[in-house]
Formats: sequence, C-alpha cells, structure tokens
Amino acid sequence: MSIILNHVAKSYDSAPVVRDISLEIQSGELFVLLGASGSGKSTLLRLIAGLIPLDAGSIELDGRDVTLQPPQARNTGFVFQNYSLFRHMTVAQNIEFGLEIRKVGRREREQRVDELLHLIDLDGLGKRMPSQLSGGQQQRVALARALAYQPSVLLLDEPFGALDVKIRSQLRQNLREIQRSLNVTAILVTHDQDEAFELADRIGIIEGGKLLEVGTPDALYRRPQKRFTATFLGATNLLVGQRNGTHVYIGEKSLLAPPNTEHLSGQLVEVLVRPEEVELALHADDLRGQLLGRGIVQETGFAGPVERVTVRLTDNNGGTPIQVLLSPGESRALTIEPQREVWVGLKDFHLLAREGAVPNKAYSVQSAK
Repeated sequence: MSIILNHVAKSYDSAPVVRDISLEIQSGELFVLLGASGSGKSTLLRLIAGLIPLDAGSIELDGRDVTLQPPQARNTGFVFQNYSLFRHMTVAQNIEFGLEIRKVGRREREQRVDELLHLIDLDGLGKRMPSQLSGGQQQRVALARALAYQPSVLLLDEPFGALDVKIRSQLRQNLREIQRSLNVTAILVTHDQDEAFELADRIGIIEGGKLLEVGTPDALYRRPQKRFTATFLGATNLLVGQRNGTHVYIGEKSLLAPPNTEHLSGQLVEVLVRPEEVELALHADDLRGQLLGRGIVQETGFAGPVERVTVRLTDNNGGTPIQVLLSPGESRALTIEPQREVWVGLKDFHLLAREGAVPNKAYSVQSAK
C-alpha cells in the first residue's frame, strides 16, 4: 500500500509542529523518519494513523483519501515505544485483541496467534503475562499485536528506544525480516542514526516540523543536499572553498572537483569530507587521494575497531582541525601520536552549496552521536 501526504500541517496553540509536508512512500517500503526530539516526527506518524486530526493537507493510503476517516477505518497497525500491552491479559490475549473486536472467530484467532508467536520467536509463551517477559519480548508482542489483523501499513514510534543496545540490535534484525516476509509498508520514527541506516529503504530527515531531505541511507550520508543533513548524520569535516572551472580551491590548495558539480561553478561551496575519507601519510608521495596539506596530530582516541584522530592543518588553512578515522593497523604503521607531523589527503569529498559560511576560512564539525 502506498502512502501519499499532500501539504500536511499541524499546529498546537498556534505553534507549528508539522509544516507543509508532502511525501510519497512506495508499497512494501520501510521508510524511516529521522530527527531529533521535538522535530515533529511522532506527530506526523499520529496524523497518518488518524490519532490526531490534520489542520491542513490530505492523506492517501493506496489511492484512498483517509484524511477524515477514523483510525479503525485506515487499516494501520501502531507500535509504541512503551509497548502499551494490557497488563491483565496474557500474551495470546494481547495479540488477538484486535481480532476479537473485529468479530473474528475463535479458531481463526487462535491460528493467527500461533502464527505470530512463531514469527516473533515466542512459541509456547502465549499463556504468560506481560510482567513475565523481558522488555525485548514485550516489544515483540506489541509488534505481533499490531500485525494480527494484517494491516496494510505498519507505524512504529521509537519502538526500541527503551531497550539496551544489544537487544535493540537483535530486534531491528527481527523487524526487518518480518517486514520483508510480510511485504507490509512501514514507517519507523527514530532519532537513532544507526537504526535508520540499518533498517531503512529510504530516510526522511525532519527538523523543526519540516521534511528537509529524502533519500537512501547511502545517498544522504555520502551526497547530502542540505548542510543540516551533512552535520546531523554522523561526524563530518566541512571546509569552505570555491569551485572555479574544473577545480575547488581551499585557501591556496587546489583539488580536482567531483563530477556532476558543474552547477556550482563560480560559487563558494562547503567541502564535505567524512572522517573515514581522510588519509594520513608520513610522505606526501604516499597519499593515494588528493593532497590537502601538512598537519600535526593533536589528539588520538580509542573507539573500538577504529581510532579517532584530530589533525590540525599547518599550511594555509588557518590551523583547521580535521577529524580522521584510522584502523588500528594504519595507526600503528604511521606511529600516530600527538605532535606527529603528517601529510593529509582526501580520498573522496562532496560539495554543498554554501549556506552562510565565511569565504576563505575552513573548519570542521563533529556531530554528537
């Protein structure tokens, strides 16, 4: 079932929460709304479910205008962060609740419960009470309850936010497998970037009630169109330069411009470089990418499978700090330590139209994760 939002808007006490959002989600797609707390993503999900009314715009589900229809007429399943299980009911009773109020026969209800318990890997636990389950098991029951009456659309509002890291990872895999096996169209709301990258077919970046950018995880991470997206999704270095002819000039350094950036010719730009795309060498000739300049290692930090390194450029970039990710082997080979002099190169970078940056200066940004 496809989902189409046409200029959807919602305000509370004259304060806009969702601002003129238009979006189309394809049938069978797992679409992730990614944004910080208070960005409007959960409100948008509730508008789609019909739990709150629109102020403006319309919503279509599989070509059917449901803008004025109640939740029960929209055929959507909703999974909340806090599980919202009925504490006085068994697991089986929770799962079959939606079927019972739809007057589905007992035998069909029991068969459906057994199928769903198997699907969520909780065979034989139908008679348990929610209090006898772990948090991860309770969330799986909530998912099964939402899927019991075979909704056309599955809506998930931060479903793993209350769980620890290991359980979240396991449940993400379960959710993706279930969503694909049932081919149900799903929208998941989260502020967790790792969750979005792992699950999404496409991601919508939402901030201040506005849908800023939509794309595949890879495209949004490597080739974003908005500065907010670039800095919100992981760590990044942003260098201010100018694209002229076939080159980008950062201070006195000249880099060959990436392909398909001719539309930025003659403009001030921001050069987006992810830390893993920066390389270090003891000799300039050893660099495989384009030479950016010389630098001095300022800090190093252990981060499990990688080492985080901060290098301050010493050439003509005003002491710009550059964030770098190295493997332990690379770090050992270069004997990376504070005050080590290195050459800095760029394996890959992306150009953004400048949004209020100061010409001829450079800087780096590392977003909090």
